[in-house]
Amino acid sequence: MNRGFWTDVLRSGAMLGVVMSLSSIVERYIMAYSDLSISTMSLLYFVEWIAFIALFIWMLYRSARRRAEGCDPRQGFGYAQALSYVLMVSILTGVVVGVVTTIFISAMGYEAYIDGMVARMGEMTPYMASMDMEKEYVEMLGHTAKELRGAEQPTILDNVLASVNNYIIGGGFVGLIIAAFVRREPNIFIQED
Repeated sequence: MNRGFWTDVLRSGAMLGVVMSLSSIVERYIMAYSDLSISTMSLLYFVEWIAFIALFIWMLYRSARRRAEGCDPRQGFGYAQALSYVLMVSILTGVVVGVVTTIFISAMGYEAYIDGMVARMGEMTPYMASMDMEKEYVEMLGHTAKELRGAEQPTILDNVLASVNNYIIGGGFVGLIIAAFVRREPNIFIQED
């Protein structure tokens, strides 16, 4: 039972990690490295975000349901087991995403990433002017740009911990709902063969 549980966690977490890593790469590329206009970038980012959240939930549900169906019917698959399964898969997903994100940003250039992010924030200045917040925004942008350019590149451990934190929160919230749908009560009336 335990070995099967961890095998399923590793398989599902790795698959989901690869898919969500693709999402992370697309988001980083759109935000920092592309030459898209701010409106096109925002639309693409929003569509990508919605699509990958739906895919994340569907893949978590599918893997938890597959795990529940593979359990011994006499033992069942309780709510706590289902929730712990989803949380473990989410943690592994966060580890994979953190590693891949670090590799991607390092390969593309961390300074180029920071410059791209600062440039994107600078593109928001006209929108802030229309809300009479241009002066405050420009001041904040200058301060933020200075801090970003002065900071060291996060280590792989920093990125993994941040990613795990994000995925355990998201996976935990979704897991509360998924666990209710995939849990299976034990059937004590099944005869052993």
